[in-house]
Amino acid sequence: MTKRTLLLTALFAVLVATAGVVAVAVRGENEAAKPCDIPNAVQEHPVSAKRAPNGGAIEVAEKGVSSSGLASMGAVLHNTSDHIAYRTKVALKVIVSVNGLPPGPIQGAPMTIEIPVLLPGQRAGIGRTLIHVGGRDKVHSADVAVQTTTWLPNGALGTFAPTTDTYESISRSHTSLPADAVRYTEKSTNCRALTSRRTAVVFRDANGKITGGDLVPPDGKGNPPSSRQAPPASPSCSPGERTIWIVPLQNIPRSTADNRTELSSYCDLNAPPADPNDAL
Repeated sequence: MTKRTLLLTALFAVLVATAGVVAVAVRGENEAAKPCDIPNAVQEHPVSAKRAPNGGAIEVAEKGVSSSGLASMGAVLHNTSDHIAYRTKVALKVIVSVNGLPPGPIQGAPMTIEIPVLLPGQRAGIGRTLIHVGGRDKVHSADVAVQTTTWLPNGALGTFAPTTDTYESISRSHTSLPADAVRYTEKSTNCRALTSRRTAVVFRDANGKITGGDLVPPDGKGNPPSSRQAPPASPSCSPGERTIWIVPLQNIPRSTADNRTELSSYCDLNAPPADPNDAL
């Protein structure tokens, strides 16, 4: 090979490599400039959540209630349709007797919960604290009544995806309520920060039966004084991954198997004018 040929070959290699770098840079700029396709809001048209346009519905897959201490209820909802369920309202139907009085329903705003988004096939937990169960207090029955939702075509929320919430640990404290903390990892692949409307926790026993639940603010709000939780690296429902925690309003049921604890971050497009989830 002549000296001229070697020089030409080397020059060609440099040009190819430079072109590759430019292509990668341009592609990176284009990806960075790509607009987020998750809408800031959608029009709500609440209808029955018990039947979607093409069949399927929001169904109660599981439910359970704790029977001692500050009783709580947990449940899992399932979207069996091919539509997105937006801002699904459910009501907890809990019958109790207090101080030996005849059984009656717990009433009031805390009995209504709103799940911001349920994609087709998605499951999500719900939960609430109920009453303190003592010697003359008893929970007779607990059910979930599915109410309304806004059905949206699949894809109407762009690339919106539910967070991945992975249980890490539970720290128990013997101080006054609230005291126990549930630590978890939350990961969001969404292209913009969404509005956090609390995090649901569902507790289970060793056999998988639901023993209670709650719906409380994430980001360590209500952090018990006796624990030393580091602040999360970023807010709940923002893009990326973070270690985060919640503090349930009640001591975690004694029969709970910690590693079966499930969490569901409630991420919404925006904050509603009045949030029923903030009733407690």
